[in-house]
Amino acid sequence: MVPAMAQPLPRLPLGISDFAVLREEGMNYLYVDKTLRLLDLLNAGKYLFLARPRRFGKSLLCSTLKYLYEGRRELYTGLGIEPLWDWTKTNPVVHLSLASAESISVEALRESLLNMLANHAKPYGIALSGRLLPDDFVALLVGIHAQTGRRVVVIVDEYEKPVHDHISNPPMARAMRDVLSSFYGALKDCDAQLEKLFITGIGRMVRTSIFSELNQMKDVTLHPTAAELCGYTETELHRDFAPFITRLAQANTMTPAQAWLTLRNRYNGYWWGEGEKVYNPWAILNCVDICKFNNFWWASGTPGMLVALAATLKRPDGDLEGVKATDLSLLFDITQPKAEPLLWQSGYLTVKDSSEGVFTLGFPNAEVKEAWFSMMLGHFCGPNGPDGPTSAAVMLAALRTGDRTQFEQALISLFAAIPYDIQVNREAYYHSVFFAALQATGGKIIAEPHSDKGRTDAVLKTPNAIYVIEFKLGSAAEALAQIKTRRYYEPYLTDPRPIILLGAGGFEERAIQCLWETVAKSG
Repeated sequence: MVPAMAQPLPRLPLGISDFAVLREEGMNYLYVDKTLRLLDLLNAGKYLFLARPRRFGKSLLCSTLKYLYEGRRELYTGLGIEPLWDWTKTNPVVHLSLASAESISVEALRESLLNMLANHAKPYGIALSGRLLPDDFVALLVGIHAQTGRRVVVIVDEYEKPVHDHISNPPMARAMRDVLSSFYGALKDCDAQLEKLFITGIGRMVRTSIFSELNQMKDVTLHPTAAELCGYTETELHRDFAPFITRLAQANTMTPAQAWLTLRNRYNGYWWGEGEKVYNPWAILNCVDICKFNNFWWASGTPGMLVALAATLKRPDGDLEGVKATDLSLLFDITQPKAEPLLWQSGYLTVKDSSEGVFTLGFPNAEVKEAWFSMMLGHFCGPNGPDGPTSAAVMLAALRTGDRTQFEQALISLFAAIPYDIQVNREAYYHSVFFAALQATGGKIIAEPHSDKGRTDAVLKTPNAIYVIEFKLGSAAEALAQIKTRRYYEPYLTDPRPIILLGAGGFEERAIQCLWETVAKSG
C-alpha cells in the first residue's frame, strides 16, 4: 500500500501586507484569522486610533479593513466575520499610507499628501485645488459622498512616520507635526461624510500634538477589544503553525515541546494590559521559514537615539526591567521626547503588570532583551570598539562548560580592545560592559542582587553552576575577599548546583585577572 502524500505546508506571508494577495484563490498563503477581533474593534467607536510597534501587522490590518468596507466578500470566505458582516452595504474607502510619504522637507510632505488625495479624487472626477491640504481633504470627502450617496471610510496607516523620520531633529519633527495636525484636523467637521475613521501608527501622540483638533478620536491602544488584534496568541500559534513547529523542532534536533518553549521565551511576551500576551508575527514567520531561532525583529530596523534617551532613566547597566509608567507618561510629545514612551512604542518595552493606574514595563522576550543589550554594548565600548558579542559568547560558553582559562582570555579580549579614552575608571563601568555583553548573548545574569549583607555586582546562573561575581579596579584577590566576607553567596546555598565565586580585578592597570573559589556546602 502506497503511503499517503504529506499535505503541503501553506506559503508563509513574509512581507505581504495586502489582504487581497493573501486571500486570492489558489495562492495558499497562511492567514491567521483576526476578523472576529476586528469586528469587536469596529463596534468600539466611529473614530478609532491604534498604536502598535513596527512589524506587528498594522498595514495588513488596514488592508483587511479596506476590503471589508468595499464588500469583497470572496476574500473573507470561511473567516469568522463572513456570516456576521452586512455584505449588502458598501462604502467608498480612502486608504492613505504615510509610509510612502516624502518627508525630506515640509514642502515635500505637503506635495506628497496632495498627490495622495488627487489619486483618490481621480476615479470620481473630483477637481481639487492642489494647494491647501485641509481644503483638498474636505473637498475629496464631500465630493465622494455627494457622488456615491454613501459615507466614506478613511484609513490612515503609519500616520506619524514623517515625524519619526526626523525624531533626532526636533525642529524638523515639529514642522512635520504641524503639517500633519492641519491635515488630520480637516476631518473634524466631516462627521456627515464619514462612516469610519481608523488611524494606526507606532506611537500615541499627546492630544495637543498631531490630533490637537481631531479630539473625537478614541484611543484603543490599551483597550480590551484591541489586546490580541495584532500579533499571534498562543492558541493561534498552536492552531495555525503546528506543522511548521514540527519542522522547526526536527531542524534543530529538538522535541516539539522544546521548540515550543524556545519560541515562547524568544518571541512571546508583548502585552497591552488586557487579554493574552502575543508573539511578534515578523519574528515567528521568519523563524519558521528558515528554521532558526535568530534575531529577526531587531534586524528590521531600530531608532539609534533610544540608547541616549535611556540614560535619563538612570539605569547604569541599561537594564530596563521594572520601569514605571502611567497612561499619560506613555504619550509621546515631540517637544519633550522622553525615554518611556519611545522605548514602549518602539517595542523594546511592554507592559508586564498593571495596578492602580501604574504600569510596570520590561523586556517582552529574549530576542528583544538581547537586541537591547547589543546596542548598550556598542554604547559602552564605542563605535569602533571590540567585537563584544563574540567575546561575550565565548565567555558564556566557557562558564557553561567550566573552562576558566577560556573565560579569562575572553574577558581580557573584551576590555583590551576598548579605546583607552572611552574607558571610565569606575568599577561600575566595567561591570556594566560585562553585564551588557552577557545579556546580549542570552546569559541569565542578575545585576547587583540584594541580600542582607549588601549586594554583589552580578550573579550568573548556568545549567551546571551559579557564579557570584565581583569586580574591582584593584586586585582580583580584593574582589574575591569581598564576596566571601559579605557572604553574597548565601541566598543560593539551597540550590543543588555548585556555587563558584569569581573575583575579577586589575582593571585600573589594564592587567585583568580572575580568581575562583567553589563554596563548600555542608551536608
